[in-house]
Amino acid sequence: MEDKILSKHLLVLDYLSSGYRGVPFEVDLWGKSIFRFGSLKEATRFKLFFRNPNSLKQSLFPPTELNVTESYFNDVFDIEGDLFSVFDAAFSLSRVKRSVSQKVAIISLILSLPSGTSKGEGKEVFKDNLKVKHSKGRDSEAVKFHYDVSNEFYAKWLGETMVYSGAYFKTRSDSLDTAQINKLDFICKKLRLKPGETLLDIGCGWGSLIMHAAKNYGVRAVGVTLSENQAEFAINRIKVENLSERVSVKLSDYRDLDESVKFDKISSVEMLHHVGDKNTHEYFEKIRKLQRNNSLSFHLAITNNSSKGKYRGPKFTQKYFMPDYDLIPVSKLIKYAEQNKFEVLDVECLREHYDLTAEHWLRNIESMKGELQDIAGDTIYRVWRLSMALLSYGFKRNLINLYHIVLANDPENRGVLPLNREDVYL
Repeated sequence: MEDKILSKHLLVLDYLSSGYRGVPFEVDLWGKSIFRFGSLKEATRFKLFFRNPNSLKQSLFPPTELNVTESYFNDVFDIEGDLFSVFDAAFSLSRVKRSVSQKVAIISLILSLPSGTSKGEGKEVFKDNLKVKHSKGRDSEAVKFHYDVSNEFYAKWLGETMVYSGAYFKTRSDSLDTAQINKLDFICKKLRLKPGETLLDIGCGWGSLIMHAAKNYGVRAVGVTLSENQAEFAINRIKVENLSERVSVKLSDYRDLDESVKFDKISSVEMLHHVGDKNTHEYFEKIRKLQRNNSLSFHLAITNNSSKGKYRGPKFTQKYFMPDYDLIPVSKLIKYAEQNKFEVLDVECLREHYDLTAEHWLRNIESMKGELQDIAGDTIYRVWRLSMALLSYGFKRNLINLYHIVLANDPENRGVLPLNREDVYL
């Protein structure tokens, strides 16, 4: 009986491998047999481990991306090896041309496999409630879902800087911490921060930028976040560094900030994808109202590549990873900024830098597997492992992009930057 079940599994894999021309990989059927996809002349890039005779059917049916990823999250199968090659293999399999009769035959074979469930520990999913997307209430819930996993969890793989955004690598050999400090300094230089100025950082995370700006550029800085965990962590860091007189953090929606309090400079680092396309015009309008005249704002934004259509991303990310994120093209961001009477001074693409950043995060996550599982559980480990790999893959393949945007709020058109950028790049 067991041999018959194994033979059926091998037949399914044989059908699926027909016409496959992608990277080589192996499938381990609960330790009883190993099936290879791809050329025998190349080294195996990764291996899939199916736990028991029920696992393959559970992972392949229904044949949806969400079902496959949930099967991985729930330890129905495991992945060992290069995750980037997994994505390439998945695309190659999806491109194999099959007739209707071939598709019917494969589905019939899959349905003939043993049924059963082998669920892992599970993870709370984001509840898609009736609140309007990107309303204040729902944005608060979405941010907490992603960022309030655990400060200890994030600290393990983000590094000493506790910066959760694309770094700036002066060389490919830079460490992650070095590259993140480079980025913090890059932002301060692009804002032309001066001693005594006031800085507002919208979406301040764990407080790294505002602390760096205060210590190295002599500004008085305020950060806002919707994450209780981040706010608590940042406030403690500020106290330890004896910066409480110059740096503060508020648990607040940026839309609720008092417009009578004006700032010399404003930064927003990877916060725009939480704003939503429909609210981006309002976002820039709010920035203008919070700024003094003749000042600068800096916006670091992940964008989609409009030449490839609207970026929707994997379905699991909205449910398990980062609810309600919304990527729009850089051209739209600039349009909204100009509609709010900002002058666009600098736009710089740093796509490759985010690819490198996410690679570092992925390596850290994989190297700390046991520790992260102890802190947050196996399912969260798997969700973040897969998400970091997909993030890097998206930048690597130019599906998504990263831009630094510097805007001037200069109604008198006097110019607020020097004629060259030597102060930033030399």
